[in-house]
Amino acid sequence: MSTALAITKLQLRILRRDPAFLVIMFGMPLVIMPILRQTVGLSLAAEGFEGANGAELAVPGQSVVFGFFVAGSVGFSVFREHGWKTWDRLRTSAASPISLLAGFAIPWIIIHVLYQIVLLAVGGLLFGLRFDVSIIADLAVIVSFSFAAISIMLFSVASFRTVNQHQAIVNLGAMVMGGLGGALVPLEQLPGWAQAVAPITPTYWVMQGHRAVFLEDGGLADVATSVAVLCAFGIVFAGFGARRFRSDETKEFFA
Repeated sequence: MSTALAITKLQLRILRRDPAFLVIMFGMPLVIMPILRQTVGLSLAAEGFEGANGAELAVPGQSVVFGFFVAGSVGFSVFREHGWKTWDRLRTSAASPISLLAGFAIPWIIIHVLYQIVLLAVGGLLFGLRFDVSIIADLAVIVSFSFAAISIMLFSVASFRTVNQHQAIVNLGAMVMGGLGGALVPLEQLPGWAQAVAPITPTYWVMQGHRAVFLEDGGLADVATSVAVLCAFGIVFAGFGARRFRSDETKEFFA
């Protein structure tokens, strides 16, 4: 753990020196939220949520979609070490492959959790998301989603050789899973086949959790299934990633 924490501190130091990516990822969803809010509000009213203004799903939905882009940065960080020719120094230290993965995962899970919290708070204040809900329940959804998203991205790192391949999966995955899981438009507006396959995506479960909290006044018991499924996603992909990961495998930062 000491080696993993040393890598964690290094990654946080690098991010502190160049936070431009996170600033952009914070600003973009705030532009999109008001565009989607009215459409989502009309859909919720048709479902019977007469007091809803659309922020209940538009704000969490954008935090989920852009959360995938933020999570993809854990992979970028690994590939960057190869590009900077510093990976071999990490590999020849006392760090085991699992410690290396943990060292990159820990800071990005923390960042991912904070990113979602701040985006929900600011988006909520700007666009009327109600906060008289179970914050603890929604925090459980946020943390479990961060674990699942970072695990998926580390599996991608272990599976692909170039940063371009990884980024392509991040971009495609964010939009496809966001669309199928109900983060871009309410699930009820999707075609029947999309609604049928939605539960295989982590997006579906995190949006179900947010929906239970912000629309149905749910508590921890009401988000328990969503949290459990998201944790299962995280455990499975973390296991696959650890099994597939080879610290001596050559990665290409520019390809």
